[in-house]
Amino acid sequence: MKLYKTWKRIKDRRRLKRRFFRKHGYPLNLRNPRSLSEKVHWIKRYCDLEPLSEFVDKYTVRAFIEERIGSHYLIPMVGIYDRFEDIDFDALPQRFAVKATHGCGWNIMVRDKSSLDREAICSQVNDWLNRSFYDRAQEANYKNLKGRILIEELLCNPHGSLDDYKFYCCNGVPLGAHVDIDRFGNHQYRTFDAEWNEFEKNDPVKASNIPQIPKPEKLEEMLEVCRRLSEGFPYVRVDLYYASGKIYFGELTFTPANGLYAFDPTESDFYFGAPFDVFSLRHRPYIQKAQHSKNTQKERNYAEDYSRQ
Repeated sequence: MKLYKTWKRIKDRRRLKRRFFRKHGYPLNLRNPRSLSEKVHWIKRYCDLEPLSEFVDKYTVRAFIEERIGSHYLIPMVGIYDRFEDIDFDALPQRFAVKATHGCGWNIMVRDKSSLDREAICSQVNDWLNRSFYDRAQEANYKNLKGRILIEELLCNPHGSLDDYKFYCCNGVPLGAHVDIDRFGNHQYRTFDAEWNEFEKNDPVKASNIPQIPKPEKLEEMLEVCRRLSEGFPYVRVDLYYASGKIYFGELTFTPANGLYAFDPTESDFYFGAPFDVFSLRHRPYIQKAQHSKNTQKERNYAEDYSRQ
């Protein structure tokens, strides 16, 4: 058995190296990681990320957000459910978002309840509830999470879409962001530093077909939100929405795209990774125990308060 586990570990690491190279175009180097993508794989292998689970759970993180920056940054919640059968669809608004609390990208945007295929949604939701996001790619921050369904109001801009601002933050300092455009449709993105200087894409012809993203009027407020939310974490991506002139919290991401997101240009991968000193984490917790304990208790109280409503 021990020999088999060793053989499997070697095989998995070789497979990861091949996949990493195909995705990024440069070899994975964990002895001297320089890019953010390399450093994501380094912390996955050498750090204990399980204490981060309370911050990636889409329901329990709401208590942390309320404490750090205030509840007015939270997307209004419709309900939290353990089972699909518990959802009263007749009581739901005409437009809403369905999200699995224990994963990433497990979302359904319902723009018109009257045309909703409940059987299809039931099948998808039950599939999520019966799966562990950790089993998908061994991101320990998603380990041992309880699967639940969170329903929130659906955000959108007047033109019907919603841009997703993903800020990369190191030790409380936002370094810049990439902005997803039409994430659930014709997905495109542009990448900026914290001063909103854009990184030029590798293919200028392709870039010319991507809509321009002007500097947000509330960029400084967005950066301040990121500073406050990322304080105490060695590295975290703070995802925000900007809808109709208002900022909303999306999620906290500690292992972006499992280290397999192809940055364009590649330069931005190294730019966002440069300040992240992973070797300082080898012999200390990824987050401070005091912060972890405090937030855990507050989130328990938050869940109990909501259950009594």
